[in-house]
Amino acid sequence: MIRLEKASKYYGSKGNLIRAVDEVSLEIKEGEFVMLTGPSGSGKTTLLNLIGGMTRPDSGEIFGAGKNLPAMSDAERSKFRARMVGFVFQFQSMFPALNALDNVRLPFLFAGREDDRESAQALLARMGLADRIDAFSHQLSAGQQRRVCIARALINRPALLLCDEPTGDLDIETEAIIMKMITEANQSGATVLMATHNPGLCSYAARWLRIKDGRISDDNFPAMG
Repeated sequence: MIRLEKASKYYGSKGNLIRAVDEVSLEIKEGEFVMLTGPSGSGKTTLLNLIGGMTRPDSGEIFGAGKNLPAMSDAERSKFRARMVGFVFQFQSMFPALNALDNVRLPFLFAGREDDRESAQALLARMGLADRIDAFSHQLSAGQQRRVCIARALINRPALLLCDEPTGDLDIETEAIIMKMITEANQSGATVLMATHNPGLCSYAARWLRIKDGRISDDNFPAMG
């Protein structure tokens, strides 16, 4: 499903070069649930963005679903993301001009799919938001906004789900709801790569990778029980 061959992404100038991702070679099989841990600034977000085709590597190769992402045009990568990838970003990312329901329905438009209002409503109901579908971001708590963003990432049943700290700073009840939805997506066939600071969540995954200074260590390390 995902294969990286010496993929690198650097920022800054030669005298102050930040090796956000440094010659990472990695393979994640279809249907796996992989947890990515590491300190702040270690490269977790950059790695997720590279794998999801959000940014291009400075060197190396990245393959997703058999497609060479760096070789694609911007339009081709946009189509790949819309049809194959679900993103859950680290920070709340609801579109403020749209209510909760319309936020969840938006990926239908990007993927060129027929609008399915009923499916979006049902997914929000599973998130415990049946009575909040008409609410805008400023009317929702941080946890409710995060649940809307999870629903939006899942609505197209993506083959690849990328989650960047999806439960950060949330209460235990909301964390449990979110992890249940991510786990169910994986059980339904989605490949999941999730970055987290919380070692207690690693038990959800089959593999646990560490990243530090842009490099992966302990590949194939089993998740903690």
